[in-house]
This record gives sequence, C-alpha cells and structure tokens, in this order.
Amino acid sequence: MALRGNVALIAVTLTLLILLNFIPETFRPIPVALVLVLVFLRFLMPWIKKRTVTYEVDDTLIYLVTHMYAVSTGKPPRRRIFELNNIAGGYGDYDRILRRIATLAVEWGFGFAKAIRVAVKETRNKVFRDFLVRLGELLNIGEDPEIFLDVERRALLTEMQAHYGRIVEAAKLLLGVYTSSISSAMFMAITVIIFSMLFSSSVNTVVAAYIGIGVALVFLVYVLYRVLPRERLTHNIGEYPSERRKYRILLAVGISLSTITGLFIYGYIGNPSLAMSLGALPLLIPGFYAKKIEKKIREIEAFFPIFVRSFGLTYATVPHTPKALTSTLRSDYGPLTKYLQRLLARLAIGVDPKISWKKLIVETWSELLRRNVNVLFDAIDAGGDLANVGTVLSETSFRIMDIRKQRIQVTKAFESTVYIIHSLLVAVLTFVLELLSIFYKLMSTLQKVEIGMHIILPFQPIPLDTAILATVMFIIVMAITNAFAIKVAQGGMYETVWVPLSILLAISGLVMFGIKFMSNMMFAELLELTETFSTV
Repeated sequence: MALRGNVALIAVTLTLLILLNFIPETFRPIPVALVLVLVFLRFLMPWIKKRTVTYEVDDTLIYLVTHMYAVSTGKPPRRRIFELNNIAGGYGDYDRILRRIATLAVEWGFGFAKAIRVAVKETRNKVFRDFLVRLGELLNIGEDPEIFLDVERRALLTEMQAHYGRIVEAAKLLLGVYTSSISSAMFMAITVIIFSMLFSSSVNTVVAAYIGIGVALVFLVYVLYRVLPRERLTHNIGEYPSERRKYRILLAVGISLSTITGLFIYGYIGNPSLAMSLGALPLLIPGFYAKKIEKKIREIEAFFPIFVRSFGLTYATVPHTPKALTSTLRSDYGPLTKYLQRLLARLAIGVDPKISWKKLIVETWSELLRRNVNVLFDAIDAGGDLANVGTVLSETSFRIMDIRKQRIQVTKAFESTVYIIHSLLVAVLTFVLELLSIFYKLMSTLQKVEIGMHIILPFQPIPLDTAILATVMFIIVMAITNAFAIKVAQGGMYETVWVPLSILLAISGLVMFGIKFMSNMMFAELLELTETFSTV
C-alpha cells in the first residue's frame, strides 16, 4: 500500500511539473504549490500524527472495551482479556498495543501493571492510555476486571454520545459557513467578471478567481471531512458480497453511458448545457443502486440489536449455537432473517463456526455487524455470559444508531440548501455572461461602424470565449465539490455520491439552457439592432 502511494505521488508530481511548460507564467506557482502540499500530506502528516496526543472516544474504542468486557464474563486467564480473537478485521493500533501488553506481562515476566506502563508510551490516544493505566492498577491488586470493564464501557459510551452531540452542533455551524461561502463565491465571481470588463483586464484574471474560489471551497470540504465523524457503514475486510461487484459493473456502465450520451448530444445538437444535463443522468444508475445497498444495510442494522439480545438470552439457557439460533429464528428479523437462516444452514451441516459467522459478516456488508459478531463469537469461545453480552451489544448498537440519526436530521436541510444555492449560482453566472456576451457583440458592431463608441465608453470588451469555457468548467467543479460536501455531511456509503453529483450537474445544465433561452427572448430586439448595425 505504501509503495502504491509513493508511485502515485511520483506520477502526480511529474505530471504537474510537466504542466509547467504548457500553462501561462502567471499560474505556474499553482502546480508547485500542489506538489508541496502532496509531499506534506504524504510524508510529514503521518510523522506529525504519530507524535500528536489526541483525546478521542470513537466507536472503535467503545467496541474494544466492550469486547474485553464480554471475554471477561467467562472468567478466563488475564492474558486472554488482552488477546482478543477477531474473526474479521480488528481494532488497528489498539490490537497491537494489547498484544504487546500480553507478551510483556506473560512471556517477559513484567506483570500486567508494569507491562501496561511500558506499552502505553506508544499510544497517542489519552483516553485509551488512561483506561489502560486504571486497568493495570486494578489487575495489580488482584481484582476481577469484569465490573471495572463494564463501568468503563458505560462511561465511554456516555462520553462518546456527549462528544458526538457537540460535534453535530459544531457541524451545524460549519455547514452554515459552507453555504454562506457558496453565496460569497457567487458574488466574488460576478464581481471579477464585471471588473475585468470595465477595466479591460486579461481573461486570466477571471480564470485565477475561479481557481481561487474552487480551492477555498475544496479546503472547506476537507475541514468538514476532518471535523465530522467518519462513520463507516460497510466493512473493508478483503471479502465482499456480490453487491459490490454489481455496483462496480453499474458504475462502469453509468460512466460509459454518461460520456457517450454527453458527446452524442453535443455533437448532434451542439448545445453544451443540454449535453451536460442529459449526460449526467446515467450516473444515477450506480448512485441509486448504492442507495439501495445503503438502505438495506441500515435496515439490517436496525434489526440486529433485537436479534443479538434474543440470541444471548436463548444461548444462556441452551448453550449450543445451532439450537439457540433455531429457537431465536422463530421470530422475524426483517431483511436480517435470510442471512441468519444461511448461517444456521452452514452450522447445521458442520461448517466451521468461525467461517460460518465470517460469512454472515461478508454477506451483510455491515461494519456494525462486523464489530458485534466479533465480540459475540469471542464471548462464546471464551465461555462468557451471553445473557449479559447480548444485552450489552444490543444497548451499544442502539445508542450508536441513535446518535447517528442526529447527523442525518442535520444534513437533510443542508442538502436542500446546497441544491438551491447551486442553482442560483449557475443562474446568476449564466445570466451575467449572457449580458456581457450581448454587450460584447453590440460594442464590437458599433466600433466596426466607427460611431465613436470608444470615446463614450473608454473600456474595451474582453473576449468571452475563454471566460465562458472557464465558467462552464467552474460550474462543473462546483457541482463536484458540492456533491462531496453533501456526502461528507451525510456520512454512510461514499458510493452514493453519484446521486447528488448527477442531480447537481443535471440542474446546472438545465438552468444554463433555460437562462440562455430566456436571455435571448428578453434581448431579442437588442440582438436585432446589433445585426442591423453589422449590415450597415
């Protein structure tokens, strides 16, 4: 992965440096700045992150402590609490630190308290560090860690819920700043275009303004991405369901149809706005399919807490997985039921339980299920109290899904606002350019007939061909940026970004076409006057 990243960085750097020979001297600092930013993000940022202490309570830490608690209910050796068995994925650096603690404590004879004091020096997360220190002191005096881990789990879950609420409130402010920035961008773009005409500036000024506005908005989207929690809806364990392959096929089909449709309409009709609008529609194909997958995963996750509670209580009475699962499946669990039936069928014919449960994770494609099934399976393996474990997993899942709903409620209004403001941006820019285009034709015609227009109006009209092309590219970049802003705010599957992108591009094309048509109707007499002068 590191090698691929370095190769990609070298390729992008060489491309940007080659572009230096083909762009105006005014814009040559831009590729150089981009190269410096890429080098910083690739090499310096990871180095800084490793040495920065954070205070973070995320769902990974929540499930790690829950996993340790679930194993502790089986009263295993202390080492077993630190060596968690995951059937799919893991906990990243947390896993590495826990296993290092177990190795130092048992194989090196440090004891758990000393091993923890040595290992915590490697962790950047102060919350995790303090938790391990408290756990080490508890183990040092010989206390049972089960009650302690349950208390810590509850405290961390409450802290995460409060922290998430604060982030959502901050997100409201940031989303408001972003929508205000789009409005400001519209004002700045129009101002630059008009002043370029009044002072006969180079068209490069307009292009530079568009680039600056685009970079500023992309930076704001990046800030949103860093501030908002990165909720992973789908797992990434290397094995995927058939839906992922179907999505990739539909994505290739959608992009191909979009390109072909846009080029055909532009070649047949010669209207770039209609080509943009109709060419964007095929992108809805992969977008809607991804939406369908996202909806299915959320429905599966909604039923899982009910199932895991029922299964835990049943297993505590009948400690046999197939029998407990058979009894639990007498109830209906919506779209989750068919995957549980497949799990039962695999267990019934003697498939390895680890493989059977992993197949459940792969088929559902749910990150929440992956985390819960890891805990559930390891608790069964460690002989844990499944009645308590099932209840704890159900409560944790419910609370995580509940705090995610707050984010969805906030972003619904933001999505509608972005669609409206983007439409207004396209409409105003197109209208201003149409006015300037008509004015340019009129002035050029009057100057040809030499009636002294240059004396009355001492400025010269700028050539609008480059400005119009730059504006179209700017609108496309704005559509892409706004689509990613919507998706970053929403969270969930990033594959669904094709839906807002397609809608924004289609709206842009339709608005451009409508404004041009309306402008031609409004200024038909002025255009006729221009044609009359040109024939004189």
